[in-house]
Amino acid sequence: MSESKRVVIIGDIFADLLTKLVAYPDCGEGTYGTPLVRNSGGTGGNIAAGLGVLGADTSIICRLGDDEIGNFLKEDMRQYNVDNQGILLDPDYPSAQVIIAVTPDGERTIWVLANGSAYEQLTLEDMGYLDQVEPEAIFVSGVMAGIHPAEESILSILPSWKGRAKIYFDPNLRYPPDAVPPAVKTSMQKLCNLSDVILAGKSEMEALDLRPTEGQTFIVKDGKRGSYLLDQQMHIIYEQPSSDHVALDATGAGDTYAAAYVYAEMIGLDVKNAMRFATVAAGISVTRFGARTMPSREEIESYLRKGQ
Repeated sequence: MSESKRVVIIGDIFADLLTKLVAYPDCGEGTYGTPLVRNSGGTGGNIAAGLGVLGADTSIICRLGDDEIGNFLKEDMRQYNVDNQGILLDPDYPSAQVIIAVTPDGERTIWVLANGSAYEQLTLEDMGYLDQVEPEAIFVSGVMAGIHPAEESILSILPSWKGRAKIYFDPNLRYPPDAVPPAVKTSMQKLCNLSDVILAGKSEMEALDLRPTEGQTFIVKDGKRGSYLLDQQMHIIYEQPSSDHVALDATGAGDTYAAAYVYAEMIGLDVKNAMRFATVAAGISVTRFGARTMPSREEIESYLRKGQ
């Protein structure tokens, strides 16, 4: 297999604040929990970190606030071997934060406190970093859809990279499936049509009415049931069952799958083997706590060898 190629993530980096609750309160009531623990998060940041851990030549384009959180998040990317030169610190907007409350049975409630934060302010000029890196793969997170001017900046630059770099897209829908704003749905469909590889959750695909187009690789992630590959007629042409790992914390499992899939293709694996590689990566990751728990390439390949 060949060495990994250059990949650029276009997405978000947030600060995750995690607490473990005694019980989830009803509206108007209170509860007890552990003190908040801060970790680096955000879909774009998680995927970039996963690729960096696996050994890919990874960069990320995003905006953070020029505040304590933003400076921490930017510097923290280095520990995952991610080039952080494409991260801009915005003096006019704060960094986003996410509060994650976990109940004793493992259920999570998430508050994304990002409206009006720096990640929304990505400009077309910021996208010029792509020309510096000249990536062979670009990954776009759907978290950037429906926010302005970031959405316009991404949709303006992607067509010029079509055919120059392989474009990956994961919707990462943050709206309830039955309450997606029409403008966001339209934006997601545009991003989907511009991409070469789609990595969508089953509920996301249905809520956004996403369908494979000619020449696309369209993979549907279906949680505990694994993942499957669709053709243009929406027929399942390959199914990859989930691994036998017992989940302790599923935070970031979808991001781990996406990062591992991109990496697997970048080192030369075909679609089916890339899906297997990604499934095992996600399976191992959920046995550990946190969103950034990408296993090493050696761990993944060792597990795959045992299954042969």
